[in-house]
Amino acid sequence: MRNSIFNRMSKSALLTGASAAMLAVGSAPAVGQDEGASSDQIIVTGSRIKRDGFDSPTPATVMSADLIQGLGQTNVSETLRLIPQISLFQSDSTAGITAGANVGAFYANLRGLNPYNGTRTLTLVNTRRFIPTSDGGAVDLNIIPSSMIERVETVTGGASAAYGSDAVAGVVNIILDTDFEGFRGQVDYGQTARGDGETYHAALTFGSGFAGGRGHVVIGGEFEKKEGIGDCYESRLWCAEGWDRFTNASNILLDGTVSGYNLPGTPDYGLPNFVIGPDSRQAFNDPHGVVRNRDPADPDARNHRFNDDGTGIIEFDPGRFVSTSTFGPRQGGDGASTYADSDLQTPTERYVGYLYSEYELTDSLNLVGEFTYANRQASNTGVTAGPRSTFFVKPTNAYLPAELVTLLDGTSFSLGKDIDAQVPSYNEATTEVFRGVIGANGEFGDSWSWDVYYQYGKNDRHQSRTNSRVNTPFVYALDAVVDPMTNEIVCAELLEADPDPVAEGCVPLNLFGLDNLDPAAVAYAYRPVVEDFKYDQHVIAGSIQGVVYDGWGAGPIGVAAGGEYRDEGGDVTHGDIPNYNDYAFTFGLDYAGDISVLEGFFEMNIPVLRDVALADYLEINGAVRQTRNHATDRLTKEEKTSNATSWKVSTIYDITEGLRFRASRSRDIRAAGFRELYLKNVPTEEGSSQGIVDNPAIPGSPGGGGDDPTPILGGGAFSLTPEKADTTTAGFVVSPGFVPGLTFSADWYQIKIKDVVSTLTGQGIVNFCEDYNLFCGRITYASPTDITFVDARQVNLGQLTVRGFDFELDYNLPLENLHDGLAGDLNFRVLANHQYDFVVLPDPTVDAIDYAGQSGPIRDGGDFNPSPKWIWNGFISYNYGGFNTTVTVRRIGSGIYGVEYTGPEDAGYDPSLPNSISTNRVDAATYVNLAMSYEIKTGSGGQNVEVFGAIDNLFDKKPPVAPGGGGLGGSNYPTNPVYFDTFGMRFKTGVRIRF
Repeated sequence: MRNSIFNRMSKSALLTGASAAMLAVGSAPAVGQDEGASSDQIIVTGSRIKRDGFDSPTPATVMSADLIQGLGQTNVSETLRLIPQISLFQSDSTAGITAGANVGAFYANLRGLNPYNGTRTLTLVNTRRFIPTSDGGAVDLNIIPSSMIERVETVTGGASAAYGSDAVAGVVNIILDTDFEGFRGQVDYGQTARGDGETYHAALTFGSGFAGGRGHVVIGGEFEKKEGIGDCYESRLWCAEGWDRFTNASNILLDGTVSGYNLPGTPDYGLPNFVIGPDSRQAFNDPHGVVRNRDPADPDARNHRFNDDGTGIIEFDPGRFVSTSTFGPRQGGDGASTYADSDLQTPTERYVGYLYSEYELTDSLNLVGEFTYANRQASNTGVTAGPRSTFFVKPTNAYLPAELVTLLDGTSFSLGKDIDAQVPSYNEATTEVFRGVIGANGEFGDSWSWDVYYQYGKNDRHQSRTNSRVNTPFVYALDAVVDPMTNEIVCAELLEADPDPVAEGCVPLNLFGLDNLDPAAVAYAYRPVVEDFKYDQHVIAGSIQGVVYDGWGAGPIGVAAGGEYRDEGGDVTHGDIPNYNDYAFTFGLDYAGDISVLEGFFEMNIPVLRDVALADYLEINGAVRQTRNHATDRLTKEEKTSNATSWKVSTIYDITEGLRFRASRSRDIRAAGFRELYLKNVPTEEGSSQGIVDNPAIPGSPGGGGDDPTPILGGGAFSLTPEKADTTTAGFVVSPGFVPGLTFSADWYQIKIKDVVSTLTGQGIVNFCEDYNLFCGRITYASPTDITFVDARQVNLGQLTVRGFDFELDYNLPLENLHDGLAGDLNFRVLANHQYDFVVLPDPTVDAIDYAGQSGPIRDGGDFNPSPKWIWNGFISYNYGGFNTTVTVRRIGSGIYGVEYTGPEDAGYDPSLPNSISTNRVDAATYVNLAMSYEIKTGSGGQNVEVFGAIDNLFDKKPPVAPGGGGLGGSNYPTNPVYFDTFGMRFKTGVRIRF
């Protein structure tokens, strides 16, 4: 038996990879399994899970191809949505108004621990690393051929010793069916109940032996096109309600006076500092153009907007909660909704091709090749930058109505203008990926096997954004005057004796009213920006594994050892764009770098006891990995090297048949990735919504809207040191003999990450300095009341600790066990996560904050993403003959809107406190999905035709109110799309064939 298992193992050893192919012989049988043949069994630690995670010493979840197909899923991202430990921070439903290069991508994010510029979740394909598709090191799951998936394994705990560095939060391992034989095809179509979100999908897979059975080849291809769902405000009634979080501080009233929660006697006094309510609009944001209520405009001219043709003015209702900074959300009044430009679903198109081949050169030597090609395109609409609040319109502007000129009385004014409809902006990203693997594996002696491989991967991503405002040309085009020589309206700069060369070709902008923009003026003031990201990865790896000692009765002692060298790097460029730093929306500056990693590992599995009074079975497994990481900045020529050791000790203890205890302890490491090290930005625009802070030295600060215009520098930092994480798990698995088919597991986990790579906002830096005397060296002052610069590049910051419980229940019930007349099988499965701690400790001198249970806005630019304390998914399936139906129930528990707030539901609530909020709770949500399929046999060799259909969000549950959860840039949705469904009811139907 041992030799037959090793033959199968040798054929797939390459697929396990050197970073995880640590063989252990004599491992424990499954709970309740017949132990008669157990001494000959072999597993590979953390990578040879067949059907579920009950046999693993660490918490693990497995989703099989049968479940994936039964639910009608066509993208692996849909599968990961069913795992409670997965956060959907980056997906096709969270694009909002952000114009990121990762638009449309889906990244695995275990326990919400991924930082915005990197990843703490290691994604593997066939137990090997995959070429990163983002400059943050993550892998877009859109490029995985979902129709070829055999199973998806998720190890929800530290796994660096087994799989390599970066597996701090855990591992998502996608196993493809490389043994497939025959032909399989699928076509399907889906859309929402409202007729949008159309999805087209087709896939083909072919597998066959050759050379008399010594070789095998599998080839597959997949196409998927999502039309997307447009603006949230126009597409869904719940979004049109416009719920948002408003700041009730430094509110400027119509007469120019200020009101707020902390100003007794003012209209808004008595309300808390933050108010959650409907009808959100952006301050002084109107398609017609509006005169903001701020200096230097004459008070009589303020709060007027232009009529349709721009020849006159009418009064403008600014609504409530308008900050003196005159930007940000406000409630009610005139103008467009905050959510008028937030796409609900990103349009995406992807092509994936995959080839696997193996050939048995001799009885003990196999050659293997694996090749992947993928292309993904995605886009979203965004906000077009209108005039900045400090781009003042002069009273001499030739397009101004005479009525307004009179009211201005010689003063300039700040123009609020929603320009999106007239100058639309589109963000598009195309990613092309190639990956190839060649290798060999074999066996020698009675129990030893080996494998080696070389892998090359290449990622090429192109991003473009239309109509990005160019600041200097825009200012010139905004200053429109009458040429006294020609009596035509021209740009004032062109009349200067020595005009700026940038003004050449200037065409004046008429921003007043609707549809008065000259296309030539738009072409002068708005230009496209691009970004190209090219990344290469080379991997050479090898491992050896086998039995070193037959043991002392409990089973053989197995060992594995190996090494891996990985060299990767790339560059980010932005085309030949002159004055690139003068653009309102850019993607940062050029940067480039290389990272090389050398790793070696050793693992041993020791069966300690078997069939004794105290234990049916006891084993101990230990692994250690040494990692050397070397980074080089191509532009600055800086170099640095770090060394780290990761390790893991785990145990399985079967007290009796049907009862198993398991535990593990590990040290895991993660070095800063490409973007975290090398990203370079320009400082934000002083006085813009991103270039202003509350300065505690200014009387009356903080006001909530910012009172000190300040350039803020973000980006990566080459000085970042590696993160270190200690992970502990402990739990049990029970399969009671008196309930055949039932298995239940419960595991406690703790992940404690030190020296956390973090992104702090400019305001965060200022607050840390004021409250704790931290990061003060990152702030430059002209005087105590004038901050002139904030360095907010990434830092290593304190400690992050998450704790909770994972639960899994699986029960298979043949109905004939209940009654002889019943047919078919019922299966019940529940996956649940209870996360009761999400503690952030920035520094030992700072009070820790526990974000557990928060389901409102993202935190700290997305550097971590807490969740409601309870999330669970339940599955009820019925199978009979060729018929299958599955009901899925997903429950998102109620949560806290924000742990930094205090609402009426919390102890100590007082509306006069700066952290007071009108409500600090987010309702729970329950979603029900239904899927059915019917298989029609068309031959005796497994040929069949299967029709299937699925309805998601069967009862069209609208999402709870939780504004501010849609990514960077503010309140992109009235809910948090990371956890709550924003599409509504939708269906999918299709057909599969196999022969």
